[in-house]
Amino acid sequence: MALQIKYLLKKYIGQIAVLAIFLALIIIYYLYDPSINGWFPQCPLKELTGYECAGCGVQRSFHSILHLRFIEAFKYNALFVLSILYVLLLIILKYSESLRSNKMLQNIFFSKKSLFFLIIIVFLFSLLKNTDCYKAFIKNL
Repeated sequence: MALQIKYLLKKYIGQIAVLAIFLALIIIYYLYDPSINGWFPQCPLKELTGYECAGCGVQRSFHSILHLRFIEAFKYNALFVLSILYVLLLIILKYSESLRSNKMLQNIFFSKKSLFFLIIIVFLFSLLKNTDCYKAFIKNL
């Protein structure tokens, strides 16, 4: 029995470490609000130029999601909220027996083309996020 536990720990040490780090981040972001506490990392692009990158607002958005304030989270970073849904879809596709055998879905979501498409979306969101039109839309939600 002890040998099996040692074997499993050795085999899954990477996944266990990632899970432990993720749980620690969840606890930190649940307990502390990044918009109030100054020890959270700031965006270097915003600090230097005043423009927001695609990742600006992710920490505040994550804090809001953990407190079930989804509209507030969407206002902080809409792409992050939508990307959570996308990642959940990828997890379902990867681990669902019936969907994993569908080669067409696998090619659509796990190909280099889809990665390139996601990079383009992030780039366009970065540009859009700094427009007055986007800011007015988010403010009126």
